[in-house]
Formats: sequence, structure tokens, C-alpha cells
Amino acid sequence: MSSEARSAILNAAGEVFTRFGFKKAAMEDIARLAGVGKGSIYLHFDSKEALFEACLRRDIVERVAELEAAIRRAKTPEAQVRAFISCKLEQLTRQVHGQRLRIETLLEMHSHALRLLPEHQRMEEALLARILIEGNTQGAFAVTDPHQVAVGLVESLAGLSIKGLTQGFDAHGRAALDAYFDVFIRGLAPAGTTPRRKS
Repeated sequence: MSSEARSAILNAAGEVFTRFGFKKAAMEDIARLAGVGKGSIYLHFDSKEALFEACLRRDIVERVAELEAAIRRAKTPEAQVRAFISCKLEQLTRQVHGQRLRIETLLEMHSHALRLLPEHQRMEEALLARILIEGNTQGAFAVTDPHQVAVGLVESLAGLSIKGLTQGFDAHGRAALDAYFDVFIRGLAPAGTTPRRKS
């Protein structure tokens, strides 16, 4: 199967899974949207479950790459942590195919994604831990256990996922989160110092 056809199938599957959930998603609908025959899907994906997992894996790779790009644009460790948090919040509130996910779809997809969630979180934790370690090296941070702090922050952000994907955050809610994470970032700095706000 060509890479173009595989990409078209993954794009179509992502849209159908998002719109209908895993159980109600039909392979016929995915094939029609992708512009291929139903049999073509099974040439590369053994089952609907395998196709769904491939969609999730691609989404994970894209989200981590987006985080890495946001971090690269930031100049200081403080700005990199802010970029990480801001990008994660944007990912959590981004509408999927122009619509908010229904709670039942999100929960159904989440239950199928549980096997991949630890892998995804470990990737994000490692990325954030590297920022914290570098911040310690530069004297910008005084974090005793960068890995534990990274795990805690990633877990905190993961806890916002259902609200973010189903409802989003209004201006008041986003301002409250920004204030909360500002306190968190200031807490990374050595005692008696003030982190810089901008990159």
C-alpha cells in the first residue's frame, strides 16, 4: 500500500472515530472517506482495533513533535516550561475536525487508548525532565528531583483532558490556569530569584 493511501486511511479513520466513537465507526465509512476499497484497509491493518491503535500512535508522535517544536522556539528554561504548558493546554482544547468530542466518545476512545497512555506520558515526562535538568544546570531552577516534578506536571495536565476536549476553557478558566501554572513555574526557581516571563 502506498504511503499516500495509508495516510488517507489514517486521516479518514481519525475523523470517523472522532465523530462516531470506536464501536459505531464503520470500516465502510472509513474506506469511502479515504477513497479506497474496504479490502484495501485490511491489506495494512488487521482489524479495526489495529487501525485505531495506528491512529492513536500517529497522534502521539504528532503531539510530541508539536511540543518539541514549541520548546525549541523558547530561549530560556522558564520560557521552555511555559511553552510546554501552553502547548499542552492548546492541544487539550483544540477542536477535533471542527467539533468538541462528546464525553461518551472521549471515554470510549480513552478506554481503548489506555495501553498507549503510559508510553505517551513517559515521552512527555522525559521531555519536561530534560528542560528541568538543563534549567538546574543553568541556575534558573533548583529542582531536587526533575523527573518526579515532570511526572507530577504531566499528570496534572492529563487531568484536564476531559474538560478541555469536551468543553474547552473559557477566558476565566484559562486565566485561572495561567495564574496557577505561573505559581508553579516561579516555584522552580532558586529561593530569592524571580523567573523571567518571556523567552
